[in-house]
Formats: sequence, C-alpha cells, structure tokens
Amino acid sequence: MAIAIITGASSGIGYRFAQEIAKTGEVDGFLLIARRRERLVALSEELGRGAEVLEADLAQPSGIEAVRAWLAERKPQVRYLINAAGYGVFGDYTQVSEQDTIGMIDLNVKATVLLSHMVIPYMIAGSNLLEMGSGSVFTPLPGFNIYASTKAFVYHYAQALAYEVRDRGIRVTVFCPGWVKTEFFDRAETEKAEGPRVKKPMLTVEYAVSCAMRAMKRGKILCACNWYTKMQHLFSKILPNCIPIAIWRSMLKK
Repeated sequence: MAIAIITGASSGIGYRFAQEIAKTGEVDGFLLIARRRERLVALSEELGRGAEVLEADLAQPSGIEAVRAWLAERKPQVRYLINAAGYGVFGDYTQVSEQDTIGMIDLNVKATVLLSHMVIPYMIAGSNLLEMGSGSVFTPLPGFNIYASTKAFVYHYAQALAYEVRDRGIRVTVFCPGWVKTEFFDRAETEKAEGPRVKKPMLTVEYAVSCAMRAMKRGKILCACNWYTKMQHLFSKILPNCIPIAIWRSMLKK
C-alpha cells in the first residue's frame, strides 16, 4: 500500500498537496500530520478511505516521536513525503521572542531533517520528497532573519540530500514559491513583529502547488515557480548581498 505523508496538512500548501496527490491515483492512502485535528479530520473525509490523521506538534520531541512510532508500527511504502509544516515571524532580534526564535528553528529545520531521515528508509524508487523552501532563501533578510535563515538551511540541505538519495531512485525537490496567499501571513505579521506593509505579488495556493507537482514529476531539484522568485535566484548569483538587502530594507520602510 503506497501512501503520501504530508506535514502541515491542516491548511494552505500542505492541504492543497493532499488534494493534488489524491488526483494522481499514485497512492492508496495518506498520513496527514498537523496540530489542528478537526481540520485534518475534515481533509481525511474529503480524501476518503485510507487517509489517517496524526495530531502532532513537530516542533516538540513528542510530535517527532509520534511519527516515528506510527512508521515503526505500519511500516508503509511511502510514495510522497511533503514537508510543508513551518512558520515565520517578521521582526528584528528585539521584536521576535525567544520562544518564536526557537520554534522556527525547531519546526523549519530540526523537524524537516528528522522527518526526512526517518521516512527515507520507507521510500522506494520513483518516490518524491519535497522540502519546503521559500523565496527568502537566496538573500539574508534583516527583519525576517530567523525565518529566512532556517529556509536557507533547508535550501542547501535539500539540494545535497537529492544527490545522497539519487542512487535509490528517490527524487528530492526544494520548493521556493515566494509569496503565497495562505494563513502564513496571519501568523507572521503579529502585533509585536509586523511585516513589510507593501504590495506582495501573491500566488494562489492552487497555482503554487501545481508548479511544484510538475517540478517533482520532472525530477527538478529546485522549483521556483514565478518570475520574481526566479529573478531573486538569478540576482543572488550575480549581485553582492548588499544590493538585494538594500532593496528589501526599502520595502520594509514603505
């Protein structure tokens, strides 16, 4: 029985990935992981038979161990691992709390690595592993430093991992979509750490996920699915960091 494991499945990008993977007919079931059980149950009912839910906070050791125990008990054949869980908070080092700082590192970095390493042994040739990057991976971002730095880690980690598992026929894609219209910004733009008040060229979650699905099928390691993220990637290769940082800081001041 081939399954898809999706973290952050209760909303946004993770939720949409579940819907799109279901359409492919490549899997017989799902393991849907997030903190909000009621949303996971609603999604599992939409997907139908074979969708299981696991209420877990992956920023906590107990959440990681819950996934490990599920895998050890079920010993599934994993066709997809979508590591979509993550969050960010805008603000400089004086504005972002220690709790959020540690939380972003634990969820965006630690959980991503641990989940990947524990699931890969259950994957077979032709399987896909997607790591959630960001448009922020290409440039240091004052005022969004911790989040951008965690995603820069994921960006490099995923690309190296792609070569480490290539001989097993497992494809790894790091997904860097830029701004996507999800609940992410409701959490990122808090009262204490407000984000840039500028117009963001938002993608719909449907468009972003469809781009990522195509990239996985083509075996692409990097998926940057819009013109401005592709430009960020290009500029990071040819411009010194001070220039994109200056542009970013000017956006923050508007």
